[in-house]
Amino acid sequence: MKCPECENEKIVSEGDGIMSCNSCNLIFDSGPQWMKYKPGKSTKTKVKEVDIASNSRTVLKWQSEVRTSVSLGKNILLASEEINRISELLKLDNKIMESGLEIFSSSSKKGIVRGRSTQKVAAASVFTACRVNNLPITLDEIANLCSLNRNELSKLHRLIKRKLKLKINISSSITFLPKFTKKLALPKNVETEAKEIIRFVEDSEYRQGISPIALLGASIYLACKKTKVRRSQLEIAKTLGTSEVTLRNRAKEINSLIKLL
Repeated sequence: MKCPECENEKIVSEGDGIMSCNSCNLIFDSGPQWMKYKPGKSTKTKVKEVDIASNSRTVLKWQSEVRTSVSLGKNILLASEEINRISELLKLDNKIMESGLEIFSSSSKKGIVRGRSTQKVAAASVFTACRVNNLPITLDEIANLCSLNRNELSKLHRLIKRKLKLKINISSSITFLPKFTKKLALPKNVETEAKEIIRFVEDSEYRQGISPIALLGASIYLACKKTKVRRSQLEIAKTLGTSEVTLRNRAKEINSLIKLL
């Protein structure tokens, strides 16, 4: 096979029937228009189906963009692999993966990917998709699977949200509660008590400025103390991905608030 632009034979497969030229960097489809006819064999080449939601409109749209846009081609292929990898590790369903693909595609068109790592923007797209769909996935869970820290991920998420003008409701800490009480192997009465504390704080003015994870950790700790279930501050903080100091300070403040009102 030769490059249709410069006729160089140094062609590299990018996957899904997409080829690139090492000489002029052209990205092109390896379909029949570039194949020599060989009697007895079909000139049609099958495009390998994408593993994630192969029948979805999103994937079909992406395949079309890869074939028609040289500038987006490689970024989309890399992002697709990264979104698929993260989604599989976190056991996210096809709806979240499709949403992540759409968010990355829109981010790329808005210029967010330019000058940034494709994989990092793809990871932020997955987190944003989780937030849009109100799925209890934390910054740390995604950051731990990628080459970026939680602060970088948070900044990219906020940038995507602002540039794409996404309306994302602030998640209640109660949404994340069952997930972490299960990880900490806590009984139902602790979860019920923590839920009451969260509701109390969220209805108060103190809710403003405190992160959902900090509120969640402090509420679980106070609920454990009240129900006499032994769990250390370090154990809870480590499970939730926050610091022991943050958890202790928030717990003191919430405890004082409960006593005052």
